[in-house]
Amino acid sequence: MFKKVFILFFLSLILFGCGQKEETEKKKQRIINISTSPVKIYNFKDQESAIGNIEGLMDPTIRSEIASSVKKIYTKTGTILKKGDLIAQLDDQDYRYQLELAEAELSQLKIRLNGQNKTYQRNSELVDENFISPNALDEIVNQKNETEELIKISEARAKIAKYRLSKTKIYSPISGKVERQIASIGDFLKIGDPIIQIMNNDRLRAHVPFPERLATKLQPGLPIELKSPIVEEKIIVKIAELKPQLISDSLSIDVIADIVNQPNWQAGGSVRGTVVFKEISNLSVPEQSIILRPAGQVVYVIRNDVAYEKSVQTGITQNGNTEITSGLKLGEIIAVEGAAYLTDEAKINITQN
Repeated sequence: MFKKVFILFFLSLILFGCGQKEETEKKKQRIINISTSPVKIYNFKDQESAIGNIEGLMDPTIRSEIASSVKKIYTKTGTILKKGDLIAQLDDQDYRYQLELAEAELSQLKIRLNGQNKTYQRNSELVDENFISPNALDEIVNQKNETEELIKISEARAKIAKYRLSKTKIYSPISGKVERQIASIGDFLKIGDPIIQIMNNDRLRAHVPFPERLATKLQPGLPIELKSPIVEEKIIVKIAELKPQLISDSLSIDVIADIVNQPNWQAGGSVRGTVVFKEISNLSVPEQSIILRPAGQVVYVIRNDVAYEKSVQTGITQNGNTEITSGLKLGEIIAVEGAAYLTDEAKINITQN
């Protein structure tokens, strides 16, 4: 009985071994379809990118410089303005009265001074002819001096009244677009109350937060490429400055760059900043050809329709290309699509290059 069991166990081992051998033979005979690519030279860029925001440096809020009610507004949100365009008219009736009163007082004082000058001239002639005492002129001189000082005060009042009257017309100090209309017709404005806000894109500032690990590499003067989601064209400017302190919540460096004369760029929007530290020309392969195996990163070099596994060291990955720092030679043919299914010395069929 024991001999029969042993014979059956031995026969099962033989059958199992034959099955394994047959499976191995099938794997060796299986042909995998792949695409290939040669190892090429590619210009990699050692660069870093980050998303920031754009700040407007010229976005003044136009405010009333006098106390008055709004009589008329000549703009609305979205209106394009040129420097000097009339924005609003405030009620000027009180200020006209004040100017008329100041000018009337000034005129009255000038008439008084003219009469005093004539009196002084006549009395001077009488003194010369010894008809009156020279002391009689002293009072007239004092009156003239007082009137002259009053004229200076009145002239200053008239200038103030004229200045205040001029402020009843509100003009745009810059060219730009009305970002927001704040005041409405009939509103009473105190000194400093806002009327409209103007946005000017002639000078903007980009704030791009880069990781603190780049603190030793980032420097003022380095070129930075800026891209806005609302503008097709990229622009390259120089880093203007770095904020000396890290941004507390993100521990990042605030990199500042000025954007000048770019009318299509908008304050308040986002911006992508890219700094290129250096360019590297090196061997490259398509990113998908790099396969991670227990032994590390490998590629499959194709020779005579057979894939040979090769360990490689990689560097920068950019635009679908991965830098090869060691392990391959220029011009070698490697597997791309289908590489993940390959093993060392697997037979392949090239479907496309």
